[in-house]
Amino acid sequence: MAFHTPYRPLDVTVPFPELIPWARTGTRLHPRPGAPTAGESSVGGPLLWPAGEAWPVCAEHGRVSGLAPDRVRRHRRILREVRQRPRTEDGRPAYTAEERAELDELTRTEGRPDRHDGGPLPLLALAQLYVRDVPDLAPFAPPGTDLLQVLWCPFYEHEDGPFAHWCPYTRLFWRRAADVTDPLAVMPEPGVVGREYYVPEPCVLHPEQVTEYPYADYLPAGLVARIDAWEDELIARMGGLAPGYQYDLSLAPGWKAGGWESWHRTDLVRVFCDACGTEMRVLLTIDTYEKNRPDCSWEPFDLLGGATGIRVGRDGEYRAFVCPADPAHPHRMRLQ
Repeated sequence: MAFHTPYRPLDVTVPFPELIPWARTGTRLHPRPGAPTAGESSVGGPLLWPAGEAWPVCAEHGRVSGLAPDRVRRHRRILREVRQRPRTEDGRPAYTAEERAELDELTRTEGRPDRHDGGPLPLLALAQLYVRDVPDLAPFAPPGTDLLQVLWCPFYEHEDGPFAHWCPYTRLFWRRAADVTDPLAVMPEPGVVGREYYVPEPCVLHPEQVTEYPYADYLPAGLVARIDAWEDELIARMGGLAPGYQYDLSLAPGWKAGGWESWHRTDLVRVFCDACGTEMRVLLTIDTYEKNRPDCSWEPFDLLGGATGIRVGRDGEYRAFVCPADPAHPHRMRLQ
């Protein structure tokens, strides 16, 4: 099945040809439940990781409580199975006694029934993207590489990390897939995670390249004023059916490589490289949803909300920015 975006309501460069130089392509990833292999692009799938290369860990958390990843998966399976059963006579979900006991344990322990012994925690494999599948990675790939692997810490409490109280610390690894001749057979996994929604569900990807235009705050003030007036006129003529620049015509929601990024919760925050001061570009967007409002014109034809199991911040977007001057410079993460 093809997974793709509906046709755009209109070409915004017709009323505003000044937007043409601002156009960028982005690749919507469209993660969907599946059984990806290490040779495929995926969210939550196995990584093509060299057996002789140390798996990255985090040693900042000590003895902590949380959720075992297997418990997370079991809980999700229970919820899926219960949703498929007829409800009880009084309209409640039909849990078995064993399932109810497990849910009661989660409640009793405030969602943290499992303990970690204090050693380093292996990072969670979040995603891997082959450049052959995701064309908008190509401008960012260091020379000689064709595979991006994304891992994150299973806890968000990092004293010096960005958004220490909202999102996990994230690491990016670029490599040449052909160099991995002896891949790791079984990926390490942390004994506990801080939140259920940091554990990704295995998803295959259905990449789709789209054209985007910037968040309005990037544009000249005069152009923004004209766009606002144009939107007001459309609303006066079409009411709630009128497409808007921000949510319908410029920025695609969902997991995405490249393109432009939204700043709808904070207004524009320009991100600069700590190493050289160059303004950075968004490489990857990790999104909670594939649509940005109930009547979103970007909604994929086959929308499956929450397919990845991932939630970032307060149901927001978590973006990795990289330096266009030197891909070796450290990336930066920003939450929206």
